[in-house]
Amino acid sequence: MKILAVSDTHGDLRGFEEALNREGRPDMVIHCGDICGDEERLKEYAGCPCHIVRGNMDFSGLLPPECVVEASGISLFACHGHLLGVDFDTSVLAEDAAACGCVIALYGHTHMPDIHKEAGITVMNPGSLSYPRQNPRVKSYGVIEAEKGLFECRIEYL
Repeated sequence: MKILAVSDTHGDLRGFEEALNREGRPDMVIHCGDICGDEERLKEYAGCPCHIVRGNMDFSGLLPPECVVEASGISLFACHGHLLGVDFDTSVLAEDAAACGCVIALYGHTHMPDIHKEAGITVMNPGSLSYPRQNPRVKSYGVIEAEKGLFECRIEYL
């Protein structure tokens, strides 16, 4: 199963379309917030199940602040991260993911791609497909390949 993890598109889905063209249709998309009203367009473009959480720039109360997703024998925790202090560290994020029985914690907010292990949890920020902040400022997204409880995470750059 291929899962596309994205975040911080801020109303601009051109990078998302480019990622889809590069990766092909995923089996699932997880958007880690700051989608800014593009929920229906993202779902239409993706053509697969989409899970979207609310970011600090998403003012509709319809999106959940976090979600747990089951896929190919693994559990993933997704949130935007601004409520968990990810600007400073990801320890609370990893603790929340572990408390939900998840092996992967996805977050956004910082616009900076990252993958690391923390307390046995794979923590991944896919970065931003619209407004990257890392140096050099290159749009990024995450790919999770999962099968029968095993998984591999990677960051891709456009």
